[in-house]
Amino acid sequence: MNIALLTPPYDLMKQGYGSKRKVRGGLFPPLGLAYLASPLIKDGHKVKIIDASSYEYNNQEIGRMLSRFKPDIIGISSVTGAADASYSLANFLKFHFERVPIIYGGPHASCFGGIVFDNIKDLDLLVYGEGEITFKAIVDYYAQEKKMPQNLNGTWVKINGKLIKNLPAKPVYKLDDLLPPAYELIDYKKVYKPLPLQYKRLPTANMLTSRGCPYGKCTFCSEAGRSSQLYRRHSPERIIEEIKFLIKKQDVKEIAFWDDNFLISENWIFKFCDLLDKEEIRMPWSVVARVDTINRKMLERAKKSGLWNIFFGCETGNQDLLDRIKKGITLDQIRQAVRWCNELNIDTRGSFMLALPGETPVKALNTIEFACQIGLTYAQFLPTYLDWGTELYDDAIASGIVLPLYQGRTSITYVPNGYKDAKEVREMQKKAYREFYFRPSYIWKHFKRLKDFDKIKQYFDALMYILGIST
Repeated sequence: MNIALLTPPYDLMKQGYGSKRKVRGGLFPPLGLAYLASPLIKDGHKVKIIDASSYEYNNQEIGRMLSRFKPDIIGISSVTGAADASYSLANFLKFHFERVPIIYGGPHASCFGGIVFDNIKDLDLLVYGEGEITFKAIVDYYAQEKKMPQNLNGTWVKINGKLIKNLPAKPVYKLDDLLPPAYELIDYKKVYKPLPLQYKRLPTANMLTSRGCPYGKCTFCSEAGRSSQLYRRHSPERIIEEIKFLIKKQDVKEIAFWDDNFLISENWIFKFCDLLDKEEIRMPWSVVARVDTINRKMLERAKKSGLWNIFFGCETGNQDLLDRIKKGITLDQIRQAVRWCNELNIDTRGSFMLALPGETPVKALNTIEFACQIGLTYAQFLPTYLDWGTELYDDAIASGIVLPLYQGRTSITYVPNGYKDAKEVREMQKKAYREFYFRPSYIWKHFKRLKDFDKIKQYFDALMYILGIST
């Protein structure tokens, strides 16, 4: 069969990051769809991935591509920020390809299954949770029966107007049992590029070595809420094989690891780095990490084998708010982690949440001052988003005003009692970006980094991006 896997049209920079400036960045291939594709290709199906989000295709263009491809099944994966676009796409395709079943999945489906059916007329099936095994089972069933299954675990289905949520599918306990993503379906050289100053070389590939979070207590995170999943990790050997494939077949020159927390096991990290060195893989790589699971020895070893950039979830500059969201870290641990990285010449990007429950404008100013003082290379400041099914969501309902559903990473969906309104939250975000990035000492520090044309171009794009958010 011909199976089309799609992302919906979505302007990441404008709708996701909230920047008014047209900067191309933060674009990575849809790994989730590539994971779905691998077992289908192995079974002999023809699979086409259409990443409308990154390629800026509209519904009509997608429709024309599908008319040529002639799909037997259409799958749509969406994040919540692109929900409206995904509804529009699904209804458009259902009208033009009425006999082709449409299956909806992705993070939005896992959190808001019922809402999805409210917005997509005649949706055939919805997949929630991990989708590889479930989606393959759907394809196998349809190939035999020419209809969608009704009682398959990991799905929602509507029967005679009644929504039925079937039991969750069992997770894949040993990740190495999964086939690698179908990297061969991705063209890394066309549109995919990280945010400016968050890469050294192109093309850069995104990879996952684990699923779930071993900490799993942060009140704001879906990995600690009703959509949480068991923590599992690939073997270092498996990840090395994927990297070798990407280098050989896709000429990839850098890896961005997207694990919720990459630097958590000293034994795993040391083995991974030893294998990188043994295979003579010399490329830069970046990770996401917690400040309380690293140590200087681990950082030194990773730096030696290519680590150059770490994204830390700092969240706030107020210890009482860190405790309230059960982050499990201290301000001193944040300071220490950033200090180690600076000493080892590892770039850092700190993420901060503004307008947490219990925050006031005064506490927000503490966060801004803290971010400026600790020596971060870069920082991002985002309004608090209430993920459904999390403890933070329940906390916020009782301690502020909840506004309409998420419409992008910089849209205001929650106003704590300490703020007057959404406008005040937005102004605080603008202030945070201005005060962090336009300090004379910060500008001078980064001016000294301008050593080649590519770096100058990245800094210009970064400036446009920041101005697009802060003005």
